[in-house]
Amino acid sequence: MTTTDPTRPPDPGGTGAAQAADAATLEQGGPHGGSAGDPGGKGRKPRRSAQAKKLSKFRYEAVDLEGNTVKGDTRAASVNQARNELAVQGLRVRKISERKGLQTEITPAKVPLEEVMHFSRQMATFLRSGVPMTEALGNLAIDAENKRFREVLNDVLEQVGTGARITDALAQHSDVFPSYFMAMLGAAELTGRMDVAFQRLHTYVKRDIELRRAVRRALVYPMILLGLSIVVVGVIVVFAIPRFATFFEEFDAELPLPTRMLMSVADFVTSPYGIITGIVLALLLIFGLIWACTPTGRRAIDGALLRLPLTRKVVQYSSTERFTRVLGALLESGVALPQALPSAVDASNNLVFKERLTTAMEAVLQGAGFAGPLADTDLFPATVIQMIRVGERSGELSGQLENAAGFYEEELEYAIEKMTAWFEPLTVIFIGVVVGFVAVAMVSAMYGIYNQVDF
Repeated sequence: MTTTDPTRPPDPGGTGAAQAADAATLEQGGPHGGSAGDPGGKGRKPRRSAQAKKLSKFRYEAVDLEGNTVKGDTRAASVNQARNELAVQGLRVRKISERKGLQTEITPAKVPLEEVMHFSRQMATFLRSGVPMTEALGNLAIDAENKRFREVLNDVLEQVGTGARITDALAQHSDVFPSYFMAMLGAAELTGRMDVAFQRLHTYVKRDIELRRAVRRALVYPMILLGLSIVVVGVIVVFAIPRFATFFEEFDAELPLPTRMLMSVADFVTSPYGIITGIVLALLLIFGLIWACTPTGRRAIDGALLRLPLTRKVVQYSSTERFTRVLGALLESGVALPQALPSAVDASNNLVFKERLTTAMEAVLQGAGFAGPLADTDLFPATVIQMIRVGERSGELSGQLENAAGFYEEELEYAIEKMTAWFEPLTVIFIGVVVGFVAVAMVSAMYGIYNQVDF
């Protein structure tokens, strides 16, 4: 027990403080991990175990000091702490994400492009109004409806709050924000016009969304017709034809060739061999879809789309519009051409375009000019190459790229309308041929039976 002299005044900074510290130490478990009632520390578990349970698991992709890519998992209380611990180990983090059960491990949630569009517009409004960056990010994180996007914004806010650049924070989520996002914002950080950069990003993302919606809207009606035609054919073959077959057998009459062909198809479809064939075709379809998601499959499909007359112009104009739009916006924002080209190449949604543009980019960086290497790719229309040559000579390359993007945006809409205009008549013709063949087979059989049966 500690004794004090009653003749001396209390010392708030001395013995009293020491007693309070000792009491706090005992209350928290004492120097040996126990409590006031349990000095040995055996009555309850230390609080460090409770804190350890709160650690989350993060999957990361980083680069070590020798430039090698390293992937792995780590545990930390937050994303920022995990990133700091990896930095202490000499790893520069490229991507990091929290792992939460099977959903994150197998299929991480996607963030719709509309969320990125609204984020860009709201950030431009906040920054133009003088709202600090951290406060703007905090407000948007609270109002975000998409759970994954809310987590992304909270992580970006945490990094920016500790002094990181917003471009570096956004770059950690490259699956949400495209590469041109960071390139444009990085140039804007040097000039201080972040509001203008976010507004330009909103404009581009909005145009991209409108073009995607236009393609989907144009394909909806033909796809509905095609689906209905498949359903109609299935119902006729599986249900209608077998009943007619039973009806014809009762008369024991010779059936016309179209009717015999139709009944043979119906018999095969409903037989065990037909079921096995259907299962095999379904498996082939599933494996085909899986193959189409691989880089080899995507490249083969993208190459085929560039060669097919019906889709060639749509793919060409779409990739041209994306490339010129992004590159023009980056150059207008002050990004140098060598830094802007990788982001513009990555904006293309066709792997063949990306591969050839990557080769052209290497030639550009070696000093071969700009219009020449692009013309050698044999990807762009002659009008684009001519506009780029004019901009390269006059020093107005960004303006010419914007003009080319606007021109081919209109051409793309016309090409989509022209392409979808073929789907409707082809689908109607397919339905007419199938239904007409069934009608001819049924009517000819009825007339044949009527002529062969004696009344």
